[in-house]
Amino acid sequence: MNRAQAERAVKKMLMSGYGHYSREEEHKVLMALLQENQLLFDGNVSGDIKLADKAITEFPLAAQPLRALKNSLICFVAIICRYAADLGADDAKCYALSDYYINEIEACADMNNWSAIIEEITRHYKDLVRVGREKRYSMQVSRAIRYVNQHLYGVCRLQDVAKEIKLHSGYLSSLFKAETGVSFTEYIRNIKMDEAKNLLLNGEYSISEIAEMLGYQSLSYFSKVFRQVYGCSPREYAVGANPERI
Repeated sequence: MNRAQAERAVKKMLMSGYGHYSREEEHKVLMALLQENQLLFDGNVSGDIKLADKAITEFPLAAQPLRALKNSLICFVAIICRYAADLGADDAKCYALSDYYINEIEACADMNNWSAIIEEITRHYKDLVRVGREKRYSMQVSRAIRYVNQHLYGVCRLQDVAKEIKLHSGYLSSLFKAETGVSFTEYIRNIKMDEAKNLLLNGEYSISEIAEMLGYQSLSYFSKVFRQVYGCSPREYAVGANPERI
């Protein structure tokens, strides 16, 4: 399942009801989006928030708008809860948080602040994943990941991180790959490309500005890396996300 198919499936979930999907079908959708977006693991979920926002906003779900929107938000909670658990967050805390938010949603007399609710839910689950991941990783790798996430903009090199956490760069590289399953270079690439995608979705910056913000001195190299990760150029992605910009 590619990204486009996954997005259509999520939209269909939101339109028809989460319970209409089997665990196997849901897993395929979540894994497709996970591989594309590096959801939560990289500390950035804005792209998936935009997807949920767009689905909720653009697709009428029922004759009663309030009930429909509540159903959609409950669907969102269920999806992100299972995402977070699959990514290493504590299962009990994930489902307790899910129950809490579902009750909060049901108790709302109106949903005028639904976008803020999505942001709050996402932030809390992101924190659960971060804590769960850090417990699974050594202190050194956890510190390296935090440093990278805090220095996403600009150039972030292995040597810089190793110096910050007082490790030999070669040892950090080996340790990082052994614990995370990806090389340090791949991790940097993935998190930067995920942020680039979200900035393109936002539509406030040009492609050259985004490349420079993320520490790429060559626009052509930035575009090449983006295509390697997402299968399309940054411009093609931006136009697909914001057709009015054509």
